[in-house]
Amino acid sequence: MEKATKRDVMRFAVLGLIGIFLYFIPVSGSSVPVVLIVNFIKGILGDNLKYVVLFALALLVAIIIGARFFKNEACAKYLGNVSTYKQIHYCVALLVVLAVWFNLPPAAIFADPNIGGQVLTLAGTVMSTVSICGWFIVFVLKSGIVEFFGTLLEPLMRPLFKMPGPAAVNCLSSYVVSAAVGVYMTDQYYESKVYTQREATAAAVCFSTISVGYIGVLSSIGGIENMYGTLLLLTFVMVFVMTVITVRIPPLSRVPNTYIDGTTEPADAAASQEGSRFQRAVNAAALRSRDFTMAEFWKSLVSALKFAQTIIAYMIPIVIVTLSLVHLTPLFTWLGKPIAPVLSLLGLPDAAAVAPAVLLGFIEVSLPAISVSTGVAAQSVFFVVMLSISQIIFMTEAGNAMLGSKMKISFGALVVNFVVRTVICIPIIALLSHLLF
Repeated sequence: MEKATKRDVMRFAVLGLIGIFLYFIPVSGSSVPVVLIVNFIKGILGDNLKYVVLFALALLVAIIIGARFFKNEACAKYLGNVSTYKQIHYCVALLVVLAVWFNLPPAAIFADPNIGGQVLTLAGTVMSTVSICGWFIVFVLKSGIVEFFGTLLEPLMRPLFKMPGPAAVNCLSSYVVSAAVGVYMTDQYYESKVYTQREATAAAVCFSTISVGYIGVLSSIGGIENMYGTLLLLTFVMVFVMTVITVRIPPLSRVPNTYIDGTTEPADAAASQEGSRFQRAVNAAALRSRDFTMAEFWKSLVSALKFAQTIIAYMIPIVIVTLSLVHLTPLFTWLGKPIAPVLSLLGLPDAAAVAPAVLLGFIEVSLPAISVSTGVAAQSVFFVVMLSISQIIFMTEAGNAMLGSKMKISFGALVVNFVVRTVICIPIIALLSHLLF
């Protein structure tokens, strides 16, 4: 393995400290610097955020038209391998925003501040948070932090989580980037015979959590930004605790423990064992830090803006439909009725209002926070936000990515894993909420 130079090590130290400072060190109450930057930008833009949302969606639809009807190569390259379904979905998102903008009928949906108004507010929050947090995440991804901690955590992975060492990097990559990135990495590991089907499935449904940036989004939606640092730490711990439990019980324990080709022998993987583990961690991190350049810094901004653009385009139609069901029908109230007594027994305030949010996380990770963003005690908001993160499986991103992977995860399996995680998480997170409030 190539040896890093002293300059590489110094580069890792400086860039890594910047990344840790931006995302993990509270500087104002419980707010970390990247959240303060997001709030500063949101304060500057104010109501103009809705224009940013409109422009982003209009641009995306224009690109779709350019690619499909005018065969423009630049537009086609920008879209990549986006399916026709998603392209239609994105166009619908623009129509929804225009309907809200001009208060088009039905007024009960588009003119309602709790439905149409909430969609615009959410889109603006997500656009700003994902853009800023996604931009500065380059200080984590390209600094070597992931490689450093991933290498150090390797000895813990097999005894604790029944997974090989690379799962450490897998988990951390999901945490600092996105659930989709985590699933993609897992799928690549599975295809390369690093993971068995059981290990790959476990990594996908246990480690493909939302990014630190999106956790900031949820805390902002719920109005508990001051608890971002606490939420970040506890959800990280929760993911590990849940993984220790769920890999040892059905349904994960019953997934075939074979590789993609049906064998039980892993692919040969020669890894350097020179030096202590700490030395190898520093070396791997220092080599990775070479990837941090000013070109990558600005490329990260473009990627973050594009990701934020597609995220809001994908979520808006789903959110408008779901909020309509929440506010205009008794569907989720009925579904939440069996859960409300359990939450009351656990001493959570506003149990009846919180109960439907327990199930909303399966559709979209932001919906639970949205549903309790007003008129609900801070303790219960914390419970809902932390639960939605710990549930991990949500169909707007992670769930769909798992279904489209080579890991042979069925929709039924996702539902069962979601229910199992939810049942285990509820009492643990309820206890944590009582300790904090």
